[in-house]
Amino acid sequence: MSLPHFKFIGATYEQGLAHGEALQESIAKNIDIYLNRFENEAGISKNELLENTSIYLNVLREQSPEYVNGMNGIAESSNLNMLEIAMLNLRYELLYHALGKLLLSEAVDGCTSFAVLPEAAENKHLLMGQNWDWIPDVDCVLTTSIDTDGLRRMAFTEAGIFGGKPGMNSESVGLAVNGMYSTSDDWSRFQKPFHLRCYEVLRSPNMDEALNELAGTPRSCTTNFMLGHRPSRVVDIELAPDSLRLIDPINGVLAHANHLVDPKEAGVSEPLNPRRHLSEFRHKRMEELLNEQKPLNVAGMQEILKDHERQPQSLCRHRDDTLPDSQHTITKTAMIMDLEEQKMWLTDGQPCKAQFKEFSLSN
Repeated sequence: MSLPHFKFIGATYEQGLAHGEALQESIAKNIDIYLNRFENEAGISKNELLENTSIYLNVLREQSPEYVNGMNGIAESSNLNMLEIAMLNLRYELLYHALGKLLLSEAVDGCTSFAVLPEAAENKHLLMGQNWDWIPDVDCVLTTSIDTDGLRRMAFTEAGIFGGKPGMNSESVGLAVNGMYSTSDDWSRFQKPFHLRCYEVLRSPNMDEALNELAGTPRSCTTNFMLGHRPSRVVDIELAPDSLRLIDPINGVLAHANHLVDPKEAGVSEPLNPRRHLSEFRHKRMEELLNEQKPLNVAGMQEILKDHERQPQSLCRHRDDTLPDSQHTITKTAMIMDLEEQKMWLTDGQPCKAQFKEFSLSN
């Protein structure tokens, strides 16, 4: 099987309508998963959650009417509650803040991202991507969006979340992401949410504007964004509510996982996390494999993303039977992007089991 792929065209509302119509069952499923997760793990009832969502949504309407129009379209065509659609799109701030306070951070996330500069690539192209690890039952898709100004965006996302997460655009701007926590995280700061920031990066024509979308506005929660732009610009930006840190490639490669590489240098305090070493291992393992296998190519990156060293807490993540069922995290997709060719290779599930399929942004 390959990851479901949909094309959405037009203004954000029209794209949202197409999204909601195509993915109604998957969106409803994802809403139920998150409502249960908030209540059972974070102790937040549906009523409290939707009340918090309503407050945040009012702010989001001012921050980005076009993004909210996309959510409105999803809600209308899927016949689902707008607040529940908004909850999906705001779930990073609402859920990460709650789980971070409960010290469950590493148990609920595990993405590992990478970038390869042309000097370290066999074809001399800029490569980047990641393993995206999350809740096993969440339904995910690949979307190609063609905006009214002609910009094309290709991104991986969860059904019901507008705009995408990791991906690239027709200006050859690429994005990979990692969830993180800090003690200053607070959703009630009501700053631009994570998924809006992903959308704005993928709407950016160049690296400078993408960086400004991230660093130029205040934040509510901590996140890692890895940015690339053809032909050879790459930077990683660790964003916390009150600080940020830029990390450059070393020897032509760059990797990141789910922890702040140097919290003291970043001026950030992390919550106590007895499982932080697992994220540190994936970070170091990715760096090690990238450096060992230079010059790198797409086939080689596919093998790296299948790596099972220290399984199940490996680059290719599997169920960890030492954890409660509610805290299982697996690799939902492995993604590789060639920003020169504007092509993407993805799996529908763990790359050790699922085949990579090639997608082109021009198609």
